Amino acid sequence: MIKVYTPYKLWDVFYDWFGTTDQFERCNSIDEVCGQDIKIACVPLFFDNELSVPVEKFDLFLISDIEFNHVRPINEWLEQLEITNYLVAVGGLEQYTVSGNMIYRPWWTFNLVNQNTDQYQNNTLPEFDFDILLGAKKPHRNFVMARCQKSFLLQTSIVNYRQAFHAPEYNDKKIDSAVQKILANDRLLYPYVSPNCKPEWEVRENVDYQISDQVPWGIYYNTKYSTILETIYDKVFFFSEKPAKALYGKRVFVVFSCHNYLEQMKDLLGFKTFSGTIDESYDSVNDNVERFNMAFEQMEWLAKQDYHSIKEKTKDIVEYNYQRLFDLRQETADQMLKMVYNKIEEIKC
Repeated sequence: MIKVYTPYKLWDVFYDWFGTTDQFERCNSIDEVCGQDIKIACVPLFFDNELSVPVEKFDLFLISDIEFNHVRPINEWLEQLEITNYLVAVGGLEQYTVSGNMIYRPWWTFNLVNQNTDQYQNNTLPEFDFDILLGAKKPHRNFVMARCQKSFLLQTSIVNYRQAFHAPEYNDKKIDSAVQKILANDRLLYPYVSPNCKPEWEVRENVDYQISDQVPWGIYYNTKYSTILETIYDKVFFFSEKPAKALYGKRVFVVFSCHNYLEQMKDLLGFKTFSGTIDESYDSVNDNVERFNMAFEQMEWLAKQDYHSIKEKTKDIVEYNYQRLFDLRQETADQMLKMVYNKIEEIKC
């Protein structure tokens, strides 16, 4: 049994690396850990902003990043602290992969799987078309809200755009201009809660940012399809809890995110999408506004199709994606643990 120094309390960095094994034990005593032959610290990225950790005392740092940070500043930070033996689990990708001492794992996706239990119920014919749960205010979500306001989907779906979710607001000139053009003289409906959404369908009575890791089973039962509005929509592949909810809920979905998001879902993570049913050519379009317009058109098209026919065509894919969540979690955990053991063998040598 190897004790691992784990001082952080806000989220479980120890479980990130060692959740599937009993060969390691968390410990908040530096002295106990450093009294062993192998001295390992398990810490969050940029831990020096909040923690005082004597870097020189440890043989190996296991570092977790649950958000997205560029590789270059991570490397600069490691160099500044003179951390030379390390492994970093990153939360997002600028290109298709990372290598060496870094591994990509979608933390928010795995956290959602850990926090939920399967409550899937088959509904012969849900009343509404899409769940369009827009989350914190961002340019791509403004775009989808604007399109909804000019579409039948506002009346036939559950469209929620709440102030309860806080995030730094920023401008995207091209998307902002497109939103203004769509709305003409109308104002953006924000905040907005769909009259179609009954309170008992919410995951909790008081809706706030803490519901992000909860699958909205009540809303899923009453809608046919899902809209995934990712945290990041431009250039970076960041696979959060948002697609995980749809995958866990066995949903057919349309995505508003970065260029080649669906392609990376398949290539990097092993999921399947619905190109045999939906025209997913929008995914390959580099221009954000054009890509989002094409995606929204697929939402309108899908809403007009026979639900039972779509469900029959996609049933094997949604079941596969559900199981793939668990397989991916285990595969990633095994790979992370293998990297740790390899580092330990290097230290022993």
